[in-house]
Amino acid sequence: MINVRTYLQKRAEQKAGEAQSRDFGALIQKHRLAVFGRTLFVIFVFAFLGVLVYVQLKNQVYTSYVILSSIARQQYDGSICLSYGSGFLSYSGDGIRYMDAKGNAVWNQAYEMQEPMVRVAGTRVAVADYNGHIVYSIGQDGNYIEIDTNLPIRELAVSESGMVAAVLEDTGITWIYLYGTMGETIAYIRTTMQNSGYPAALALSPDGSLLSVSYLTVDNGAAKSSVAFYNFSSVGQNYVDNFVSGFDYANAVIPFLAFLDNDTSFAVADNRLVIYGGGQRPKSVADVLLNNEEIQSVFYNNTHIGLVFLDTTGAGTYRLDVYNTSGQVETSLFFDMDYKDIIFRKDDIIIYNETQCLLANMNGVERFNGDFETPYLLFAPVRGNRYLAVSQESIDTIEMK
Repeated sequence: MINVRTYLQKRAEQKAGEAQSRDFGALIQKHRLAVFGRTLFVIFVFAFLGVLVYVQLKNQVYTSYVILSSIARQQYDGSICLSYGSGFLSYSGDGIRYMDAKGNAVWNQAYEMQEPMVRVAGTRVAVADYNGHIVYSIGQDGNYIEIDTNLPIRELAVSESGMVAAVLEDTGITWIYLYGTMGETIAYIRTTMQNSGYPAALALSPDGSLLSVSYLTVDNGAAKSSVAFYNFSSVGQNYVDNFVSGFDYANAVIPFLAFLDNDTSFAVADNRLVIYGGGQRPKSVADVLLNNEEIQSVFYNNTHIGLVFLDTTGAGTYRLDVYNTSGQVETSLFFDMDYKDIIFRKDDIIIYNETQCLLANMNGVERFNGDFETPYLLFAPVRGNRYLAVSQESIDTIEMK
């Protein structure tokens, strides 16, 4: 028989042990919560500091610049410079060449052209002579495909994947040819002024699967434009002539088309900006009327579209309106300089000519407005606050201060 006193004593000891275990568990839980709280606090502090630093860098104002390095170069007469890869392209009527930021010639393609048309998409470059019949499609390593169209070339487009589209003039007919990465004919579209209109502009999606074409025609004495989308992927094979969607615009001329990415493109008319989305079968997602303002230039990257207008308010000579992919104006920037080029880099806006430069962010905050000591043919961002500046005699790396 168990002694009652012994049983009660053991029972008391057991309860005390359980209580001690519960107390110990509570202490562990309390400690874990304390550690978790401190960790969250540290993460919050670092996140706050990171955001603070980012905002300060984004809104940092520069008052001058320094030339970190300068390399001598020879500028060929009449050549034009374009930002490309880690350096720049320089082209004229006798050839196109790619040079890196150190002045090394990466590749050089010779030709003889009267009016070279150069199109760049990612690392792919296409060159053709207006009214000529040869297209050079060149990769960043210098390897190229030569395409003989056999007909005079009127317009040209290239995709990042290496596809090439060309508008070719024939007697009474205008053709649109699509060429593959090896120069082979993928498809062709027969157009006439009476049936479809004249192809005034065209663009290829980065992967080359979508082709957009702007057709111009006359309806009852007034200009009319249509934008057509052709899909050359497996989806487009289910549609007649690969035509997947189209849009008509009365009293409009559309001379400019471009893709921001594989799913987003836009058209600029003399009276509107239209943005398309929807992937394989593009549809209009924004149609912005421009109130009869005359567009001076169009610039874009993969997230924003910039239209330059003559300003009528007195705030500047020009007004740059920056639109997002929903067709909303995110920033209006007024400026006076006669610009050579405007570049969007992430949240930065770069406006320059040979002797002046204006830097701002997408919020319209002006970060630099000053003169160059040397006339520059090209001024392109590299990283951070560093820029590649190409003059007649040198290739300079510049750092803003």
